[in-house]
Amino acid sequence: MTSLTVRTCAKVNFCLRVLGRRADGYHNVETVLQTIGLWDQVRLAVLPGDRQIRLQAAPPQVPADETNTCWRAASLLAERARVSDGAVIALEKGIPVGAGLGGGSSDAAATLTGLARLWGLGLSQEELEEIGAQVGADVPFFLRDGCCLARGRGEKLEALSHVALWLVIVVPERRVVTAQAYAALRRGATRGRRRGVTRAVQRTLAAIEVGTPEALASALHNDFEDLPMTGIEEAHQAKAALLEAGCLGAGLAGSGSGAFGIAADRESAERAAARLRASWHWVQVAPTLPPGESMLISEAPDLMPT
Repeated sequence: MTSLTVRTCAKVNFCLRVLGRRADGYHNVETVLQTIGLWDQVRLAVLPGDRQIRLQAAPPQVPADETNTCWRAASLLAERARVSDGAVIALEKGIPVGAGLGGGSSDAAATLTGLARLWGLGLSQEELEEIGAQVGADVPFFLRDGCCLARGRGEKLEALSHVALWLVIVVPERRVVTAQAYAALRRGATRGRRRGVTRAVQRTLAAIEVGTPEALASALHNDFEDLPMTGIEEAHQAKAALLEAGCLGAGLAGSGSGAFGIAADRESAERAAARLRASWHWVQVAPTLPPGESMLISEAPDLMPT
């Protein structure tokens, strides 16, 4: 096999606490992450003996250079495994950029998984997650998928029970730059180690054990919602619209500017989305995904390097 296609998903945060700034410039977090059925597609092909990484991206505003997470993931993987072959990567975005839905991290995870298979590397899950953590804090989660409690930078993962939910996602036109959002939180340096999780996370974990849409809707929390930023303010408007449209609860996706609502069932989600599309330019309905359904890999023998 010399080429394949990876369909890779988005995520939301049922709870996100930012605890403090680390010595490496990142922040320690406690967050409950959940994969959802919104998709990007990453097509990969081997360039035998080439050593080059060639990236194509659509739509045109998506960077197709060294700043793209797919390129960085491929480069790190090749360096780590001392690969002599290169790769062509064709990225097609369906997940909005800058909305807190994790598309860039998901694309990187798809690239690592696909190229490890194409290059025949035989790396363990732990090795892939270690490389992924160098690309972005959420990449190890997308390599693991499902619902997880993430701590540290996001690389310390604990699998949680799956709760089948239907979500309504709204993405405002104005987006939030993640680095700017973290800087605006003004968290001090991390001091010592926490023995347990914060109360907000405890409430979310308890809601997952109950396993109903109503329980999860009542336990949503995100530290970024208190920021006085334009993109966050628009996310608040989206949250209010989601609740008015009939969602049981609503929250911010990552550091924004996307917002999501938890619906009682699929029919309720579709009705809410239909109402919201009259006022918001990007509205989608998506289910939560159980482990094993977040990255769909298929062979693509006709994909030729360009």
